[in-house]
Amino acid sequence: MHATTMASSRPQPPMRMGADAVAGAAIELAQPHAAGDLPLLVDGAPGTGREFVARAVHYLGPRRHRPFVPLHCAGLQDGPHATALPALVRLAEGGTLFLDSVETLSACEQEVLWRLVQAGSDPAVRWIAATAVDLHAQAAAGAFHPALLHRLASSRIQLPPRAEPYAAQVRLYGRA
Repeated sequence: MHATTMASSRPQPPMRMGADAVAGAAIELAQPHAAGDLPLLVDGAPGTGREFVARAVHYLGPRRHRPFVPLHCAGLQDGPHATALPALVRLAEGGTLFLDSVETLSACEQEVLWRLVQAGSDPAVRWIAATAVDLHAQAAAGAFHPALLHRLASSRIQLPPRAEPYAAQVRLYGRA
């Protein structure tokens, strides 16, 4: 299904895509997960559209009129940001909190996140996490909180590898 063929009464994700085929593929991956409230793990290499798919899941689902709060976890590395996570949960209340590069969280931040996700049995927030690494291998090696992985991977989308060179994708977005 292409974004342009969806019912006009449904709010469309505020995303810029230059190719209907690319957008359509992302929406096809997102659609089965949009109606649910389970935490979702999006696996994919950089440049494969992890955030685009997360936004599609949010805007195609029942939380589309509530906040979508993206957080690039690699940006949390330079300080005691574990206390910021509860504030972001409150900011995203009723909507979706998207945690990109979740594998970059420190052990302390992973513990705080695990406690927040555990507390989310009454889903005030839809949790979507994204990673470019094999979190199961990271958990087996002791580098990622195994219980957090279990919760975040309740539902999963595996993105295919990027088929086009970066320059071709830049042209798709109209920035070249």
